[in-house]
Amino acid sequence: MTLRSAPPINLSRPPKVQAWDPDPALLEKWTPGLRAGPGRESVTGSRTISILDVIGADGLTGEGVTARRVAAALRAITADNITVDINSPGGDFFEGVAIYNLLRADPRRVSVRILGLAAS
Repeated sequence: MTLRSAPPINLSRPPKVQAWDPDPALLEKWTPGLRAGPGRESVTGSRTISILDVIGADGLTGEGVTARRVAAALRAITADNITVDINSPGGDFFEGVAIYNLLRADPRRVSVRILGLAAS
């Protein structure tokens, strides 16, 4: 095969911002008041990180779950097992990727429980 017969590669520039707004139908299903019950850290030796808000910082309120917050929680936990509880309508894609990479890079056992909604 010659290069002349190779199919062209169509590349387009990605947008400067890769933000995602949750679908309103997802937000209606999301239960922000849902919280995990009391932990059993003393019995199981595990600790919990709760992701119970949108992913990424809200510019107006400062609320939301960020990679910085998850990294701080990981540094504070000394247990061998970590549980991540999630009830989130999703949010910023890149912040979610950063959180995922932090959890994946941690050498300890990380388990994830979906409490209600884990979108995006």
